[in-house]
Amino acid sequence: MDLHQLKVFHTAVKAGGFTLASRKLHLSQSTISQHIKQLEEELGCPLFMRIGKQVLPTEAGQLLREHCERIFQDVKNAEMSIQELTGLRKGKVRFGTGATTLIYQLPPVLEAYQARYPEVELIVVSDISEVLRQEVQAHRLDLGLVMLPVEETNLQVEPLCAEELCVALPARHPLAQKRALQICDLSQLRFILYERKTVMRQLIDNFFAEVGIQPRVAMVMENIEAIKSLIGAGLGASVLPMHAVGNEAADKKVRLMRVEKKRLHRQLSLITLKSSYTPNAVRELGKLILAELGTKRN
Repeated sequence: MDLHQLKVFHTAVKAGGFTLASRKLHLSQSTISQHIKQLEEELGCPLFMRIGKQVLPTEAGQLLREHCERIFQDVKNAEMSIQELTGLRKGKVRFGTGATTLIYQLPPVLEAYQARYPEVELIVVSDISEVLRQEVQAHRLDLGLVMLPVEETNLQVEPLCAEELCVALPARHPLAQKRALQICDLSQLRFILYERKTVMRQLIDNFFAEVGIQPRVAMVMENIEAIKSLIGAGLGASVLPMHAVGNEAADKKVRLMRVEKKRLHRQLSLITLKSSYTPNAVRELGKLILAELGTKRN
């Protein structure tokens, strides 16, 4: 059993058969079959079964697939460790965070990182926290910046400071003339909220439940710029991070307001995979984010 055989086997499982695997690996189908046969003979059990036109892994095949993924990750970790030992500062860092954080808080951090590590390829993706946690677990991201809570036990979590959320409403709305909102005022507003599947929406829903208000939800969307634009046009209110509404508040299109005697916060955290070796380039990005966001509270 060697790494090449395991790669052939793993590719066949992921591709769903030998034909697609042969195309991906640029090997003949007979060569693929030969490698699989050698593995099966060495292990003493079949690794694939045919169900109709499908080629699926057996129970032993599924088990071997899991071991393959750990082995490949260990090999990758070993390569990165040795590269760092010899002073190599090239490589790739795959980082994911939410759109709001990426737009309003991270540009200075990413700019500083690229200036410090110009030879590191920094790949940044934006998605909701649930997806980012899955991507880190699947080794498709090295580092994530997500909202708490993080319940996955195989993730290393570094909490950052909390950020205050406020009610954002049109500056010309009658309630915008008040110093602070009363809980009962919330029932007068039509809200533009995030999708239910997001941690942010769950946090907001929990807040409304806590104060005993059933919000009137006029619209649901993901894009914070669209939400702010609609608020500025007088089409509704929302609950947003304070730092995300600076320009609109300065232009007097949107008013940020607290609810009297109530505070709502969200907390971000850095996540990495516990079982995975963390390269210096990834650790340095984490340090820069921690320095920028770890001590700030608004």
